[in-house]
Amino acid sequence: MQTDGYAHTILSPRFLKILFGQHILNGLAVSTGVGIVVAIASALFGFTAGMVAGSGAICVSIGDQPNPLPMKARILPIAWGLALSGSTAAAFAFGTPWLEGIVVVTFGFIGGMILGWGRWAIPLSILTMLAIVFTLGTPLGGIEEAIAYETLFAAGGTAYVFVALAVTRLIDGSSRRLAVGECLREFAAYLRTVAGFYEGTDRTSVYVRVVEQQAALSDHLQTARSLVFTGRPTDVTVSLAASLVLLLDSLDALVSANADRAPSRLIEASSPLAARVAGLARLLASDLERLAIDLLAGQRNLHLPDRGEVLAGIAEAAARHAEQPEADRRLVRAARMTRSRFTFAATQLARLPAVLGNREEARSILEGIDLDAFVPPQPRSLAILIGHAHFSDPVFRHAIRLGLSLGTGYALISLIPALSHGNWILLTIAVILRASYSVTRQRRNDRLEGTLIGCVLTGALLWIAPKFVLLGAMLVAVGTAHAFGRVHYRTTSVAASVSALLSLHFLDPVEAPPVLARLLDTLIGVTIAYVFSRILPRWEHQDAPQLVDGLLANTQTYADRCLQWNASQQSYRLARKNLIESLSAISESAARMRGEPHHVRLLWPRYGRLLAASYITAAQIVTVRLIIRNRKADLDPQKAEAVLSATRADVLSLLDRTRRLPDTLPDDTSPVLSDEAAPTSAEVLELRCAEVRYAALRLRRLADQSWAIGEIRKPRSGPFSPEQGGVADRPSAEDHHGPEDATP
Repeated sequence: MQTDGYAHTILSPRFLKILFGQHILNGLAVSTGVGIVVAIASALFGFTAGMVAGSGAICVSIGDQPNPLPMKARILPIAWGLALSGSTAAAFAFGTPWLEGIVVVTFGFIGGMILGWGRWAIPLSILTMLAIVFTLGTPLGGIEEAIAYETLFAAGGTAYVFVALAVTRLIDGSSRRLAVGECLREFAAYLRTVAGFYEGTDRTSVYVRVVEQQAALSDHLQTARSLVFTGRPTDVTVSLAASLVLLLDSLDALVSANADRAPSRLIEASSPLAARVAGLARLLASDLERLAIDLLAGQRNLHLPDRGEVLAGIAEAAARHAEQPEADRRLVRAARMTRSRFTFAATQLARLPAVLGNREEARSILEGIDLDAFVPPQPRSLAILIGHAHFSDPVFRHAIRLGLSLGTGYALISLIPALSHGNWILLTIAVILRASYSVTRQRRNDRLEGTLIGCVLTGALLWIAPKFVLLGAMLVAVGTAHAFGRVHYRTTSVAASVSALLSLHFLDPVEAPPVLARLLDTLIGVTIAYVFSRILPRWEHQDAPQLVDGLLANTQTYADRCLQWNASQQSYRLARKNLIESLSAISESAARMRGEPHHVRLLWPRYGRLLAASYITAAQIVTVRLIIRNRKADLDPQKAEAVLSATRADVLSLLDRTRRLPDTLPDDTSPVLSDEAAPTSAEVLELRCAEVRYAALRLRRLADQSWAIGEIRKPRSGPFSPEQGGVADRPSAEDHHGPEDATP
């Protein structure tokens, strides 16, 4: 049997992720939009005016993220308003240092507060500060030049909004296919990670990697839901939506395969079934990657290889365990369950080509599901930002930190004449300083390396390339910087440096581009950003109580929806979505914690066990749901409902942090079935419900320990205290990948 997970994949998973995806199409669209605006403005008003209009287009384009047309029509006008406000304030303060300083600090604070709207608002925060930097870097001779500049800036931004909406409408179908293709790719990566359960790797580390990859999948699912579920349903969108449902149903089966420590039992018994399952997971991953490529390419005749022979081998290996004279009943049960779950997952995945091509089959899958309920919200109320305006709130503290750091950078520019292109210092601070210390540190390194490489590339281009090649390189760099802002920030730094230096060259071709000055400005900017990242910091362990409470609450809801005889599909799927996002939040926090100073990594040793316990609890809960679905005809409804109700009440009580755990609870050791070869469905249900109780108990105990550590370490007073911070929720605007920006 072939077990090489890469055998059927043309490209490696890492290469596939970097060069094929939504970000590439988005970058091309942005580059095209900016190019159209520059070309039209240059033809009408001259090349210099075209570059000013292009500045407005570039600023607004940062808000042009992968979103459906209705959402983009609401977001881009906000981006235009913020960019124009910052640029206008800077233009009319030009030549008055103290007034310019006030503008820099004020809009830095506003840019920080915008993060209170959530992750989707990160680009708005970036473009607000970028507009100020662009304007301060442009020499303006007086009020008339300021008005002319702002007119062109506003016109360029306005033109970009209309061009972007037109381009979005044109590529709408491709964007949706790309979003679903990325989900297929991330699910393939998840399958490869799951294979580690059956290869004897350290269990806790595998659980951490699995949950981290599940977080990446969840992130792409959010984008796909926005693009596919929004708007009037068509045959294409229905098929794409149904494919996402199949992926998540397969995810249920794969999660359930971890119930009762099934992978560990197979490994401990040196069962050949484990190797077969790992091989199947890798083969399915390769199949999905090829399907993703075909979907991205727009192929109509999609297909997946038949893995029936591999599944038959798994069934045969599982049957051998039951045939042994003195077989361990737990091992037999683990083998049967593993075979059942992976067969179901493979069967669901095998339906993908048919669902993507057959509209009627797709509609049957979506029956009873309200897709609108799964579209992530984009709150835009000022009341939300006002609610963050108190000193214990991390959004408010980050806004203060950002405003002060930009003010410090501007003070250096004003006091040291040698910093002739000092606006680069402000830009460096704006794109590096994040709400998370670890993200700031990583972006500091990427920014330095990217700027160095970008300066070298620009110098080479200016030495050998003609003007039309330089203009094309600038537009490509704009799109590249936008595309890779989240996928690979170092690439964004390289491209942004190239686009900024070439822009300055076109505005003043006589003066040599300040390559060395850019390197010095970058070094100053990253130093200021790093220093201010230690002022009013928010360490990850301080968010532990909120994250843990959210995890327990969502696990409660998930259990409540699953442990029912007639569970609502809609409510169950919403509960599953929220639980996955809670696990993702803790996983992202753990990833950020790895980049923090050692003395504040208080929860790092416990996060792995907490993630493992959460995953196992979800596995036990969803196993009960699968039993009800698959064996409903064999169960007595009244007796089963009584068992489910009692289990549900116990689990909800165990996971309720307002209730103290009794001291007399039993140890969390799993019960066992009788030695009968074929237990009844009722016995299996009771066993699984008992396992749910034990898993919930273990999760609660680990959650209490993690919660206590985050709560006990109260912040000490003083702005430079490493423990400073309040207890408010961390803004959802920050993740360990960094924000999507495309700034020079």
